[in-house]
Amino acid sequence: MKIYKAYFIFPLLFQIACDYHSKENEKKIKHKTVYVLPILEHDTANIVKRPDAPQGKHFPYLEYLFSSYDLVNIARLDSTIQIELRYAGINNFLGRNLYDGLKNAYFNCETALKICNAQYFLKDTMPNYSLLILDAARPWHIQKVMWDSLKMKPEIKYSYLSPPNEASLHNYGCAVDVTILDLQTGKELDMGTGFDHFGKLSQLIYEEEFLKTGELSQQAYNNRKLLRSVMQKAKLKPINSEWWHFSICTKPEAVMRFKLIR
Repeated sequence: MKIYKAYFIFPLLFQIACDYHSKENEKKIKHKTVYVLPILEHDTANIVKRPDAPQGKHFPYLEYLFSSYDLVNIARLDSTIQIELRYAGINNFLGRNLYDGLKNAYFNCETALKICNAQYFLKDTMPNYSLLILDAARPWHIQKVMWDSLKMKPEIKYSYLSPPNEASLHNYGCAVDVTILDLQTGKELDMGTGFDHFGKLSQLIYEEEFLKTGELSQQAYNNRKLLRSVMQKAKLKPINSEWWHFSICTKPEAVMRFKLIR
């Protein structure tokens, strides 16, 4: 019993800090009613370290950028959560390293706490499983690089990626791309498609249809349901177009409550 008490003391204190931070933000935006994000004119794709960034050994500039926005390194809250940021390597739809060697996943404090809760719910039922974070907070300037680099018709591209003038929930630190890792085998659970699959098979609304045709296996369907169950229990909401994407709020709420990470 003492173990469980110790486990929950820090999240409780952290929740208090998050609540205070949220209330302070609410005071600042209490009378704000505009939900539209202004179009950002300048292209910051080639952003570099700020002059006062740590010097010496290599320090990914995103670590410094995220810290300047008071984002939380989730590994400091729960080191059992596995992290493999796909845009920090070439295993992504662009085949490019966009994150300059970043290894840590950052979120605003409310999102980080809910992901930790989801990890607890998962391990409570499946001790040999762990959440595997594939993407976390993402600066707007990298969102623009993604949008400009994805060669699709705009109407199709819009289904899978937020355009720069609207920004993404990732750009506010309140979304996560995640799957489940089997710690015994070291392999990700079969979800029917890989991360960033641009097709109907990755969409929640077609799962029942593909289950009937056999294009989505029963095991993959069950794995998706397991992921959604622990994430939703922790108050993280899925979207219809991507089985891996979850967030704590809608985009209008994010615009009101959080800073855009430039």
